[in-house]
Parts: sequence; structure tokens; C-alpha cells
Amino acid sequence: MHERNEPSGLDPVWKPVIARWGAILWPSFLVAGVATMVFFANLDPEDLRMATFPEWDLSRRQGYTLGFFMFWAAAAASSWLSALLLTPSSRRR
Repeated sequence: MHERNEPSGLDPVWKPVIARWGAILWPSFLVAGVATMVFFANLDPEDLRMATFPEWDLSRRQGYTLGFFMFWAAAAASSWLSALLLTPSSRRR
């Protein structure tokens, strides 16, 4: 196998950290996109706002955005917890 030696300008210590966060955030982004589409295909953000927080002045677009980021945070937390549980205990210390 041919190995390329390209200068990345990145400290080798940070490469696994960035790879790990990429492995957590990218799949959770995709899951949040699908969850947002499925959720808001069945519920209108305006109706949801009126049923939960009628005093908030949110547009539909803001409701979609808020919903997406909430789904992303939940999926990222789940992915992060899975990554944490897969890490050997000797590396967590």
C-alpha cells in the first residue's frame, strides 16, 4: 500500500479528535435531516407553537430551524454516548 506524506499543517495529536467528532457530528446531521422531514411532514411548526408556546413569536422557518437543531443535538448526544461507551476505560482517564 502506498502511503502519501502530505503536510496538513495539523498537529497529529488533533487528528483522532477531529476524526472522532466528525464521526459523531456527520451521521447525527444526516439523522437530524431525516427526523426533521418526517416530523414536520406530520406537524406544522405554527400549530405546534400555538399548542405549546403561544407567547413566542416564531415563524415557520424558525420553527423548522429550531426543530432541526434540537434533533441534531439529540442525535449527536446519542452518537457521542455510543462513542464514549466504545472507548476503552484506560483511554478515558
